[in-house]
Amino acid sequence: MNVAGEKPPLQEESLSFRAIYVRWYDQVSHWINAMGGPEADREDLVQEVFVVVHRRLPYFDGNNLPGWLYQIARRRVRDFRRLLWVKHLLFGSVSLPEHLADQRASATEIMETQQKSATLDRLLSKLNDSERSALVLFEVEGYSGAEIAQIQGVSLNTVWARIYKARRKLKGWLAKVEHL
Repeated sequence: MNVAGEKPPLQEESLSFRAIYVRWYDQVSHWINAMGGPEADREDLVQEVFVVVHRRLPYFDGNNLPGWLYQIARRRVRDFRRLLWVKHLLFGSVSLPEHLADQRASATEIMETQQKSATLDRLLSKLNDSERSALVLFEVEGYSGAEIAQIQGVSLNTVWARIYKARRKLKGWLAKVEHL
């Protein structure tokens, strides 16, 4: 802030849509993956995020660009998941294309991997959005707690609490699945 208490003017170059798109595209894609966005729809979801960024950029205050982008991505994934759920309820099963299996693996290995992946996806989807995102950003994407706190716009203690709760829930659910 300057002497009069006003915010400094935004740096037009660093906050141009093109600069944000080029710099943050891959990162937004990783976040969408961490939030459970289906791989088959990830590129579409990333594009939807940047449509919102383009529309809302003139109103952005310039503070915490990663946090702003993350919140937009979180809402897009949430809305996408809700839409899938509604389509499932109204029209029956909504199928998503399966990942191509590694041709070197045996049929049994492929089936076991698909079952484990489906179980993990199902269990992760039972977590609330903030816990799932924090856990995946930390465990899979390799972000530090401080980076996640900045991205999610929460305190570091909140991030650690979310990761702890998510791990505890997953361990409990996995124990039940293995018992069956």
